[in-house]
Amino acid sequence: MLIVPALLVAAFLLWLVATHLRERPWFDRPDLARHRLFDPAMLAAAAGAFAGGIVVIARRSPVAALGAAAFVALAWGWRRLVRSAAWRRRALRRDLERAHRADPTAAPRDLLLRAVLARHPEWGEELVAQMVLDYPDPARLAAVVARMERGFRGFRSGGARGAAGRSDPARRS
Repeated sequence: MLIVPALLVAAFLLWLVATHLRERPWFDRPDLARHRLFDPAMLAAAAGAFAGGIVVIARRSPVAALGAAAFVALAWGWRRLVRSAAWRRRALRRDLERAHRADPTAAPRDLLLRAVLARHPEWGEELVAQMVLDYPDPARLAAVVARMERGFRGFRSGGARGAAGRSDPARRS
């Protein structure tokens, strides 16, 4: 019965390694992790190990298997929600309201700059100032911030939009 924990731990470790590598800047990834099929392959391996573990659990206890699958689905959904542009919009709106209460005379661009820099000081004031100039609307800025938080995945190859992908990161893909 050691196969169940082994499969589930393997699935968790594969997911953890894939997430760690995916969240790193593109140029900091190992060569293997830069390949366009690396992320889908790691996801498929983790999903396969997880599904195998759930199948083995389901043979002994369908209720436990359903509970484990539901827990993972809820955790995945929560992570997607927290990283979404809508969540980032609400957070930015809340930060802007807080900053406006603290300094009602500040210009809206200054408030946007402070709000983004408070969450991401590692981006630097110059980059955030350029983002605020490019996207003065808080909703569009929040969409760009959400995309940047997810990280750069490399250039798209070919396709109708050209080799470099979109020119406007605020647009959805």
